[in-house]
Amino acid sequence: MSWWQWVLLWILLAVLGTAYLGWRVWRLWAPLKRLGSELAIAQEQLAAIEAKIDTLDEQLRSVDDLAVLQDPAQLRRHRSDLKAQQRAQREARRKSRRPEWAHHVEW
Repeated sequence: MSWWQWVLLWILLAVLGTAYLGWRVWRLWAPLKRLGSELAIAQEQLAAIEAKIDTLDEQLRSVDDLAVLQDPAQLRRHRSDLKAQQRAQREARRKSRRPEWAHHVEW
């Protein structure tokens, strides 16, 4: 083989390699566009979540206020007290809505 045949062979290999890489990039273009749109949606959702966290963080006075870090027995007592208070309020509302003649009846 003469030197110009080697040059032609290397040019052919370079053209074929470039064509193959171009074809692969062309096939990746549509999935990359979809990935970009999904990332944009995820970014918007993350911004909304961070805004919600910021508003909740303002409501939270300290880390000690988190229920995860408090005593479970105390939280149970608090919950049962709250439930009893809600039951009493519900009973008072029911009594206020009863007719006069039914006040002595326990429901």
